[in-house]
Amino acid sequence: MKTCSRYLSIPVLVAILIALAAAQSSEDAAPVTHHVAAQAPVLGPSRQMGADRASPPAGSHFTGIVNAAPNPWMLQATLPGAVIHDISFPTARVGYAAAELGQVWKTTNGGTTWKEILNVGFPYYWFGVKALSANLVVISGFNDSNFEGILRWSQDGGTTWSSDVILTTSGWSYRTRFANGQDGLVMDGLNLDAANAAHYTTDGGAAAADWTADVPDPAGGWFGNQFSLLSNLHARTSGITYCDSPNGGQTWSCGPSVDSVFDGPVFFVNDTNGWVGGGEISPAVEGWVHRTANGGTTWSGRTLDSPWPIREIRFLTAKMGWAAGGNLYTAVGGIYFSRDGGQTWSLDVNTSAEMDACDSRTSGTHFQVWCAGYNSSSNGVVYTLKH
Repeated sequence: MKTCSRYLSIPVLVAILIALAAAQSSEDAAPVTHHVAAQAPVLGPSRQMGADRASPPAGSHFTGIVNAAPNPWMLQATLPGAVIHDISFPTARVGYAAAELGQVWKTTNGGTTWKEILNVGFPYYWFGVKALSANLVVISGFNDSNFEGILRWSQDGGTTWSSDVILTTSGWSYRTRFANGQDGLVMDGLNLDAANAAHYTTDGGAAAADWTADVPDPAGGWFGNQFSLLSNLHARTSGITYCDSPNGGQTWSCGPSVDSVFDGPVFFVNDTNGWVGGGEISPAVEGWVHRTANGGTTWSGRTLDSPWPIREIRFLTAKMGWAAGGNLYTAVGGIYFSRDGGQTWSLDVNTSAEMDACDSRTSGTHFQVWCAGYNSSSNGVVYTLKH
């Protein structure tokens, strides 16, 4: 009877080693592409938000379907010359919009008409607004002449404003969010000479001394404009990396971005169900969404590949929500809808504008959602959906 040796001959071993080395070399030489998420700000000198990443592996990506019966979104208002980055509705009637070149707008009829209540012009850029009540409002952003990250307060619904509350002298601050009347968080989007900072307050944040800065990720990198801050002070933010804080931004743990390219907006409806979005404007114009059902312990692959970057996510429940975005440079944008927690998506409305911010109000079984952005003519647009 013939027997087979369990040892490989030297020529065979050499061939295998060469093949493995070639495979490893091919893997190590995977092409690296410079992906660009956005140019910010839109008006005036801008800086590029991007990263060098290996080409994403091919996988099961899902494009949103065109729904035969989309939700009836309505273009509610157009705000001339307003590049809107954030909106806040403390009531169903009163709302605020923050825009570039020092603009703040207000509505008192649910978004049908808007009035400009602040315009300090260049070098001010407002990227965030949060109304804690109809009259108590905070706006945040930066002074582009000296790279101060700042915020201002109004106690009277925007009639008068405080002087600048300076958070940093070496970068840009983006949005402000409060978990309650005392605990607030501001995330920076750019730092000139260090990793981006987070600023937290535990006593209302009226003055600069009320804010403390820390660094979520010492490795550095930009974050998207939308972050999540729940009433239990659990915060999440993402961009180049994904970071998680259990205490309103006082301490952080960070890891790789959820998407293999990078992330942008983050939204958690509770401590279990959350979503991250993202997108790029170069070398391709596209966007994506991932979901988690276990608080971020694990994440899905891309459940949406859209033809424009996703800039904002808003869910009313663990099942029902929207993902909005766009790219003004190619005049594309719109809002996707999901009724199954972000597992599948359908196109609700094509706006041909870059949608940057959403807010919502609910009352019993009724709700209203507002999403705002800007078009290629640098005019603000506000869309609404009422049920």
